[in-house]
Amino acid sequence: MVSVNGIATALAKVGIIPASTINAETLALFKWIEEQLQARRSGYELFRNYFEGQHRVLLSDRLKAFLPQGLQESFQDNYCEVVINAVLNRLDVTGFTSNSEQLAGWAWELWQAQRMDATQGVVHVEALITGDGYLLVDWDADAMMPRFTPQLAEMIVPHYSETTRQMDFASKKWLETGAIGDKPRTRLNLYYPERVEKYIAGNNVWIEHREEGETVWPQPWVDGRGEPIGVPLVHFRNNAHTSNFGFSELANVIPLQDLLNKTLVDLLQILDTMAFAQRWTLNVSHESSTVDTVPGSWSTFHAEEDGAEVGEWPAANVEGPLRALETFVQQIASTSRTPQHLFQLGSGGPPSGEALKTSESGLVHKVRHKMVSLGNSWEDAMMLAARVQGAFGEQVPGADIARLETTWGDPETRNEEAFLTGLGVKHNQLGVPRQQIWREMGYDADEIAQMEADLQAEKAADANLGGEILKQFSQGQLPGGGGAIEETAITRPRRTVRHQFVERDLHTRQIVHVRTEEESE
Repeated sequence: MVSVNGIATALAKVGIIPASTINAETLALFKWIEEQLQARRSGYELFRNYFEGQHRVLLSDRLKAFLPQGLQESFQDNYCEVVINAVLNRLDVTGFTSNSEQLAGWAWELWQAQRMDATQGVVHVEALITGDGYLLVDWDADAMMPRFTPQLAEMIVPHYSETTRQMDFASKKWLETGAIGDKPRTRLNLYYPERVEKYIAGNNVWIEHREEGETVWPQPWVDGRGEPIGVPLVHFRNNAHTSNFGFSELANVIPLQDLLNKTLVDLLQILDTMAFAQRWTLNVSHESSTVDTVPGSWSTFHAEEDGAEVGEWPAANVEGPLRALETFVQQIASTSRTPQHLFQLGSGGPPSGEALKTSESGLVHKVRHKMVSLGNSWEDAMMLAARVQGAFGEQVPGADIARLETTWGDPETRNEEAFLTGLGVKHNQLGVPRQQIWREMGYDADEIAQMEADLQAEKAADANLGGEILKQFSQGQLPGGGGAIEETAITRPRRTVRHQFVERDLHTRQIVHVRTEEESE
């Protein structure tokens, strides 16, 4: 354990003098948290910059002169954004299923109330860019419901148990700005399963902090039975594998992006200096010669001595750099499993049919893989919210024993006719329930519930119509308000009887005449 004096010295270097009420163990934890934040902050900043198009590009002064002010230090051809958006646009939570319909319904109502259709994109893009997305789940006393708040990865440090690989606790450190003119203060919250410890560094001293209305420290985070609610931060890790932190989608793309930018600068340099044919003269008087490059004009050269020559250097061939650019884009597509048509390579349009399905197969597989891990995090967040609801509001039915499963929109670009035909086979021949068919079609939980209600209403209306028709018949009325029906038409329908008479020759017995008579009875 680091000594108290050692910690005090280290913190004093950054302008913070620890208060005497903060024990040595807590101060050592503060130091460890700051080291973790510093270690990851530069990486997070790099990934954000490349996504936003702020790349490390070195331009000559001459090339800078051709660019508008503001682009002279950040000129690039940004493919990092394409890589992220290709995945992001296919990650869309459409609902939750559960062995408890009440729990699933409550979860989706909360999702809609918190406008998570937009917030989910914030969490997803954070996880894809930096590798780590975070969601704070707490209680909104004004709205009387759980609240979801996305957090910046630069502020959060999770701590995982080496034994269970579950989150023991997490910290959030940030700079709080008060009123205009006030000096910013550093805040630090520690989130444990059963409590929240809040600290603030004011006047260069770490002290315990209470929000307005809080009377105890630390803040308890337990339910009515005194049971811990759980760490209120949910971690959305991208490609985490066995690490405590995620892995950015751009980690393997940035080196290729740098090479592409370098090649683009080389191409610009070639175009600037050698894109046009350059003429030269030897032993020619420039003072008495005239050179005019306008088409159709004449140029005259006066030689001062024998051996005068006029020649031309041809324009540079830029085929090599152009092919290199295409190669680097193809490498980015291959490394990130992003379909090449999304980078708009070539003069043709995007593929269609089976060709499109084949080109997107790698991306679709990658997205489905992410749906598993991100879906688990969303399920953790909703179950945590259910415990928060039970602790501060009304209990959620089924929250103690039921489980949730996240449903996603289809990540494939599909052929509608073939897709609908396949759904028909699933429903009519394999017996897949219609609600599952609707989910596969991309309808969310609200739309499915409304369609189910409409369907039941139609069935009820049809049943009522059939019953009314039978009732009218039994009362001797024509459907639709017609007149009365004759009683005999219902109770004793008429029957027609036909009699056939045949006349034959007495000697030959051949038929010579047939007569038919009809009568009603």
